[in-house]
Amino acid sequence: MKNETNAVIDDFTDEDKQESPSINLWDYKEQKEIVGIVEEVGEGNFGGKRIGLKTNDSENELIYLPELTALNTKLSKIEVGNKIKVVFNGEEKSKKSGRYYMVFDVFIK
Repeated sequence: MKNETNAVIDDFTDEDKQESPSINLWDYKEQKEIVGIVEEVGEGNFGGKRIGLKTNDSENELIYLPELTALNTKLSKIEVGNKIKVVFNGEEKSKKSGRYYMVFDVFIK
């Protein structure tokens, strides 16, 4: 028998809603190439890095690279101050798993 005094009440309002921080994320499917100076390197989600770039098009706002495994692996040694170029080359199907993944070329100076 359930005790009514212990019932969980849904009393949430819009003020309780949690939002993800808004960041300017590089849309690699729309803009196939990005060139910039690394201004920020921090801990990202899923063991990746959060990398913010200053580009010619970004004015005063950093553009962040997506945290994709195929991209994070190539950016593992990135440091603040590096000049980088990332080119999106499309999707490929993994012969091993059969899943699709994104393919990038990464250049670092």
